[in-house]
Amino acid sequence: MEKYKQVFGRFIDYQNLYDGYRLARKDKRYRPEVLSYTAALEDNLIDAQNQLLWKTYSVKSMSEFIEYYPKKRIITVMPFRNRVVNCAAHNVLWPIYRKSFYEHTYGSIEGLGPIKAAQQLQYWMRLVEHKSPKWWLCKMDITKFFFRIPFDVQMYYLSQPLDDPDMIWFLETAIKCDGRPFGLPLDAQDVTDCERIMGIGMQVGSLISQMTGNVVMMPADQYIKRVLKAPFYIRYMDDMIFLTPSLDQAHEIKERFEDYLLENLGLNLNSKTAIIPFDAGVEFVGKRIWPDKIEMRKSSSLYMKQHLDYVMKHYSTGELDLDYCLSVIRSYLGIMKHCNCDALRNKVCEDFVLVRKYAEENMEMPAGY
Repeated sequence: MEKYKQVFGRFIDYQNLYDGYRLARKDKRYRPEVLSYTAALEDNLIDAQNQLLWKTYSVKSMSEFIEYYPKKRIITVMPFRNRVVNCAAHNVLWPIYRKSFYEHTYGSIEGLGPIKAAQQLQYWMRLVEHKSPKWWLCKMDITKFFFRIPFDVQMYYLSQPLDDPDMIWFLETAIKCDGRPFGLPLDAQDVTDCERIMGIGMQVGSLISQMTGNVVMMPADQYIKRVLKAPFYIRYMDDMIFLTPSLDQAHEIKERFEDYLLENLGLNLNSKTAIIPFDAGVEFVGKRIWPDKIEMRKSSSLYMKQHLDYVMKHYSTGELDLDYCLSVIRSYLGIMKHCNCDALRNKVCEDFVLVRKYAEENMEMPAGY
């Protein structure tokens, strides 16, 4: 493996820190925290540069909130000044790690994403549709992925291509964040009401955590392709699918891969893992996929309808502006464009109407009316 030196020097370069600031502020530039940082931008960037150079840099106390869709989970948010530094680190590290990624991993990678992942899987399903014997599909999902990866596993794989102690010091500081525990028990049902575990897990919601998740899974991708020789294999972060021409082979690959995950990465497959006929329809990246069609998952279409109802209601009271509302409907129409859901799309277009009702209610009646 190629080793990279002097990465830290490129990381703390003023121009790279400024690029990190621009990335961190994207779509957030008018938030109070961002405006405050921008008001003394040069001083703040030089201060970050000095803290990194003299190893006094640390992650300040983070805020935490609960995300309920698509499932209930804890999201931690760094102060903006730390997000700037993380984005600057991502700028120099991402090209290094990206070179080693398996070609059919689609999560958190610019230019790929869920639509291309769904299309690639469907393409493979069509390739094997008329082959004999009938092919099988195994869908695998990792239990509490971001909350179960051991800290030493994260550091081991992040350090592999680096010959730069200073950069490794920063990664260790960034992953530990403000020192709070991130891990969750395997059997945790309610993430808001269980004991957190030190030494495992990572902050969820940053570029560093997304990058780390992909880096940690790189060797697993190579193992399932090169050692277990799964003919067709695709991964979207911690959701994985492979196709094989034999039910026995599917069981063998799944069992050996499960052992590999536990022994090498400290991870477990969850109860969603299943082996099914390839043409039975499988849920992947928020869609249900068959060889001849791709549909939105029922829960996704329900959430979309609820979100659009929310947008219409709060536009009518003036709480949401027109630009935001149009961006929402355009986003959903873009998603549906890649699915077989003409009836749903027509229904959404028919029902989505924006009316400022409060203007009518406050309108003065003409004299003599």
